Amino acid sequence: MTFRILIMAKAPIPGTVKTRLMLLPKDAAGLQTALISDAVEKARTLARTTVAGAPPDRLDLIRPLLPGDVSLIAQVPGGLGDRMLAGVRTLFAASSTPILILGTDAPTLPTEAITEAATALESRDITIIPSIDGGYVLLGLRRPVGVVFRGVDWSTEVVFRQTLRRADEAGLAVYEGDPWYDVDEPEDLVRLGEDLGGHPELAPRTADFLKGLQDPRAR
Repeated sequence: MTFRILIMAKAPIPGTVKTRLMLLPKDAAGLQTALISDAVEKARTLARTTVAGAPPDRLDLIRPLLPGDVSLIAQVPGGLGDRMLAGVRTLFAASSTPILILGTDAPTLPTEAITEAATALESRDITIIPSIDGGYVLLGLRRPVGVVFRGVDWSTEVVFRQTLRRADEAGLAVYEGDPWYDVDEPEDLVRLGEDLGGHPELAPRTADFLKGLQDPRAR
């Protein structure tokens, strides 16, 4: 199955990223840098990858993190749904190849789960992998259906349920993957550290950063 990946990424600006993790602003920005790098590296091994960066005037902080074969576009102003839909429409305007949307907050999401979600688009309109906090870590589209981005209370525990409801109301065929976790709260960061402690290859840059974060001499 041929597909593309769109990664939604915030520039690693201290004080604006990963603020709920209770880290020092500079450490939160360092973590975001590592998460972007790992997300992009995983994605580009699977499919042609584009990063949609925010804010638009700080793409200079994201571009150095990307290999030359990864495209960078700016996110439009507005809510998350508006920004994802705009990115999807930009990519579909260039090609009809299906798209998977990923963030940078689920670095241990297995590649098998990603490819299964892509393959499901051969027979489904959308594919979705929920997060354990009620959102989702992946959304796949066979075509640019805007309905799944509207009427959703973003950054709440009902995002996944509302997205499914919008898809059902529109008569869309949906594939649901197994839930995964993303890194939004301090307890998520603890779990991530434990997972990467045993399997740093899942997100090597993030694993290295977290090891340094635990070393007082690196602070």
